[in-house]
Amino acid sequence: MTPQPQDYRILVVDDEIAVLEVMRDLLAEVGWRVDALTSPLEAIARVKRARYDALVIDLYMPEMPGLLVHAKLKFLDRELWTRTVFVSGHLESDDLARALSGSPRFVPKPFRAESLIGMVGMALPEIPRSSGGSS
Repeated sequence: MTPQPQDYRILVVDDEIAVLEVMRDLLAEVGWRVDALTSPLEAIARVKRARYDALVIDLYMPEMPGLLVHAKLKFLDRELWTRTVFVSGHLESDDLARALSGSPRFVPKPFRAESLIGMVGMALPEIPRSSGGSS
């Protein structure tokens, strides 16, 4: 059976509420199930309780940088760690190199809808991990 968009669950984390809402809405329009959080710490807690097929995360957040969240995921959910899309409006070359060493997916802000949707689509597994998991 071919997976449907609603079979996939995506976690989006960004401290900028307006950007978070835009990303959530764009990804939900595709049909994907999207959980949107402003707190990286809450995102880590959520990953411990639920399965996600992809993570979209801002690199720079005051509570905890996206790269640190990504590093923690390596031990919590290695598959999700490989299915991460980073977003950022300001990026230094060292941070970009570190981000891309674990995940080659990066979308600069401001982003075009097609770029974000395409990058998330490439990050998704062939078979949804979340369809039979907890909520």
